[in-house]
Amino acid sequence: MTQPHTYLHLHLPRPPRLGWRGRTVLVLSLLASAYLLGFALFVMLLPTPFTTLPDDLDGLATFTGGSGRVEAALKEAQQGFPGPILISGSNEKTTLPDILEHTATPLSPSQQTHIVYDTAATTRENITSLAAWAGYYKLTDIGVITSTYHIPRVWLLATLHARHLNLTYLPVQPADPGLRPLLREYNKLLIAPVLH
Repeated sequence: MTQPHTYLHLHLPRPPRLGWRGRTVLVLSLLASAYLLGFALFVMLLPTPFTTLPDDLDGLATFTGGSGRVEAALKEAQQGFPGPILISGSNEKTTLPDILEHTATPLSPSQQTHIVYDTAATTRENITSLAAWAGYYKLTDIGVITSTYHIPRVWLLATLHARHLNLTYLPVQPADPGLRPLLREYNKLLIAPVLH
């Protein structure tokens, strides 16, 4: 006579149901964790400053707003970069002599003739200025000099609005950016796709 089969029944306790407050806390905790993880990755993946200018560039562009950016572009002009150079982001009343006055990189009059400066209030406007300048000079391979922590947002906006250009990013190290500028730039990066 066959024995009846016996089955093992596990009685696991049901997880407690979360009320709306619990669900809110859980969602906020997950969002905060994702935000902090993203910021950690943002800092860890920042590019290293460039040391040598590539040979195949036909133009250089730099955006004001961070230490070392304009100086790096002017240094390349001083060393004989033959193509045009764009400085974007300066004030409407700013002139090239004003810019040169605040840098430690003296340029001869012939070295200054290749430099164009343009006004822009935001990184988005800098990209618009870059695209217009590149079109005027018929440039395709452009080096973009900006701060290490600024590169991700410039890359994102350029991908959205200037993808026809071949951009080489040339990061410069800002003078001790600290945590606050990094957080501010990370937040701007997060909302850039919404505000583009």
